[in-house]
Parts: sequence; structure tokens; C-alpha cells
Amino acid sequence: MAITSPAPNQSQTARPTHRLGRLGPLLFLAHVGWMLPLAATGTLIPALMIEINEAQKVALYGTLAVAGSVASMLATIVFGALSDRTRSRFGRRNPWIATGGILLGVAATLMSFTGNFALLVALWVIFQIGLAVVLAPLFAVLPERVRPENLGKASTLIGLGQLLAQSAGAVVGGAFVTVPREGLRWLPWLIAIAMVVFVLLSKEQDNRSVAREPLSLIALLRGFVPPKDRDFLLALGGRFLLMLSFMMVLLYQLFVLTDYIGLDMKEAGAVIGTGGLVMAAASGLGTLIAGPLSDRIKRRKPIVIAASLVFAAAELPLVFSAELPAFYAFLAVGGFAYGMYIAVDQALLAQVLPDAENQGKDMGILNIANTGPQIIAPIVAGVIVSAIGFQLVFGIAVVLAVVAGLVLIPIRRVK
Repeated sequence: MAITSPAPNQSQTARPTHRLGRLGPLLFLAHVGWMLPLAATGTLIPALMIEINEAQKVALYGTLAVAGSVASMLATIVFGALSDRTRSRFGRRNPWIATGGILLGVAATLMSFTGNFALLVALWVIFQIGLAVVLAPLFAVLPERVRPENLGKASTLIGLGQLLAQSAGAVVGGAFVTVPREGLRWLPWLIAIAMVVFVLLSKEQDNRSVAREPLSLIALLRGFVPPKDRDFLLALGGRFLLMLSFMMVLLYQLFVLTDYIGLDMKEAGAVIGTGGLVMAAASGLGTLIAGPLSDRIKRRKPIVIAASLVFAAAELPLVFSAELPAFYAFLAVGGFAYGMYIAVDQALLAQVLPDAENQGKDMGILNIANTGPQIIAPIVAGVIVSAIGFQLVFGIAVVLAVVAGLVLIPIRRVK
């Protein structure tokens, strides 16, 4: 079957007509709630690998990251499809959003008490599945409950929440870098609290009377097949490449600081904390500018493309310099570009969904662009760092960011 682009209004048939209202601030808080602990684990997990076996830290971290990312990718699609078919007095998304945080909280707490690597991997996989139970339906809230003309504003609030939380998570992770088990024991429970608050204050309508496609193994397996829609696939590819570029640097920032720049653990923790503040300010500014601007000019693509190219430029100093100013330049310029990107790309993704009845599943597939790079980046970067060094990793990241912007140009359904 040929890849097609549906009529411009096809994906809009089930869009809501109500105003953004308090849903906007609640989306902001929900995305802060899951991103801050997750961002902190980006520092805590590598630190825990050092504690377990410093000589094998890169290999251990790569193994754990790949296992968790594979689980997350598969679970996000599965639970997105399940939430599409859920019928309850509380709606189809909220029951899942409220329960996933408990599962991941338990898994993270258990991780803090064991030094057995195989058990750590298993618990990390459970953690990622719990996160998928939360995020698959949460991502579907944007296209389902927000009118198209407000997507830029809502996307700005989501992006701002994620970026500020990501930066704050870096600060928190840096504070716990010498005692990573303490951070893992308590921080993930913030996700459970945030999701319960979101569900209580953003109630869904009873949908028990709504017809649904019968749930079957075949239906779930079909959920892993992306829609044969040209614009959807281009948007998926662009985000995948940009996130891969980002993850090749971000996932290894502790090792970049210790092995490439030459800091000790305490110094690296302090730099990660300071860098988190730098990135918070820069990304917040980029988000606040880009999201409302895209609504005003009614354009998404030019902003997302420009953000990708600026992000590529931000990574260049790391290629040529193993000094702290290059790292801070990446965080400042790259943070601004990523803020622009995340604010508008969320809206772009919402507008390329081809089927209003399967938005949870389709958003789950789009989430491959977040989880897939977390699978590939540790493998690619780990092999390259071990064989050649960090400079080639940074050079590849620059190229990926440029291509990420260029692949969006042919999209037709979004300007």
C-alpha cells in the first residue's frame, strides 16, 4: 500500500471545542512531575554503575540503558493501544496515568537496595514499563483535549515543564551524585504524586457507552506498525534524529566531564548542577519565545528546522575543545535551541496524527523517537568512545541534528 497524506481535516475530526483553561497549567505540572525524577536518574544511574564496577561502567550503563529503552519503546505502544480501547467511568486515559507511577516508584526503591547488576537491569525494565503506563496516555491528552489553534500554547507549557524539570533534575542529580541510592529511593515517587494530582484535577468524561474496536493480540500487534502516512513518518524521522543527536551527548555527560574534560566526580557533580541551571534558563527562554510565536504566525516547520540547525551549531565546540567553556556553550546555545524545538515540535506531532481514534497508539509510535535514541546512543557512543574517543561522537551528533531539520521540509499537512 502506498504511503498517503490524508486530507488536512481528517486528523481533526475528534478535536475538542473547549478552551485550554486550567488544562494548560496541569499539563505543565504533569510534565514537570515525570521529567524531573527521570532527568535526575540520568546522573544517578551512571553514578551507580561507577559504584558497582568503575572499570566496566560504560559497558554496564550501556547494557542497562538499552534494556530499559527497549522495554519502554514496546510498552509505550502497547499501553497507548490499550488506553485507546479503555472504557470506564473515569475515561480512557486517566486510569492508566494514575497507576503507572506506583509501579515505577516501587521498582526504583528496590533498585536502591541491591548491588546485583542482573536484578538492577530487571528492576530498571519494570521502571521503564511503569513510566510507559504513565506517558502513553499522557501524550495523547494534547491532541485529544486541546484545540488546534491552542496547540502552540499547550505545547509551550508542556515543553517548558519538561525543559525546566530536565534542568532541575540535573541539579538534583548532581547533588545526589555521590549517594545515588538515596536519590533513586525517593525521587521517582514524585511521578506518582504528580500523576494523581493531574488525574484528580483534569477529570475525563465517562466513556463506557462509546463503541470500541475489540481487543485482541492481532490488534495489539498492529499497533507496532506505523501508519502508512508520509507526513507522520517524516515527523517521526526528524524527531528521532534530533533526539539521537541530543542523547549521544546528554546520556554521557558525566563521562564527558570525567573522561573527556578531566574532572573528578565531585567537580563533575558541581558542573552538572550548574549546567542544569544554565540549560534551564536558556531552554526556558527558547520555549517561551517559540511556542507563542508559532501560534501567531501559524507556522511550525520553520521554527523546528531552525532549532535543529542551531542545536547542531551548539555541539560543534565540543568537537574541537575538551574544556569546560565548550560544555557550557553546548548547554546554553543547545538549551535555547532545544527549548525552541520541544515547544513547537509537540504541536507539529499532534497535527500529523492521521487517525483520531488511535491517537494513544500513534503517539506511542511517535515516542519511539524518544526511546529509540536511548537504545542506539549508548551502543553507538560506547563503541566509538572505546575505539576512538568522544570527538567523533560529537561530530556525528552535529550531522544528525542537521539532517533532523532537513527531513521535515517535505511535510505538507503542517506549515
